[in-house]
Amino acid sequence: MTHKLSIELLTIIGAAVILAVLGRLSLHYLAIIDTGAYFPHNVKPIVIRVIAKQYVWEFIYPNGTISYNKVVIQSGRPYIFNLTSADVIHAMYIVQLGYKLEAIPGYYYPLYIIVDKPGVYAIYCAEFCGPGHYTMIGELIVTSGSG
Repeated sequence: MTHKLSIELLTIIGAAVILAVLGRLSLHYLAIIDTGAYFPHNVKPIVIRVIAKQYVWEFIYPNGTISYNKVVIQSGRPYIFNLTSADVIHAMYIVQLGYKLEAIPGYYYPLYIIVDKPGVYAIYCAEFCGPGHYTMIGELIVTSGSG
């Protein structure tokens, strides 16, 4: 076996091992996210439906209450924003928290969210959705959690 061939073989084996490890880690963490097990103490997340419309965010709480362009959650509690669109493609983008997810008509996408720091965070539409796109700004209000 030549020196070049052995280096190539080691490179291929090394790359395969690295990809196998990354694949296993990805499967593990995707399973955790899918089951919600990554939430603290396996607390069941609160589901809030989010419907993006030209040019408004509609939030529907579990009790049926509806608010527009403003959603209030508690810090330290797990939530799932079940995101969809009523008309065109939108993208919910909470810049300060690093959350971004597409909203496509006819599809529902879960955005798992836990915010530890109380405050007010801007919600933008990050997908051009029409001439009033720049007005599609909402607020995520995070209050102090009860525990």
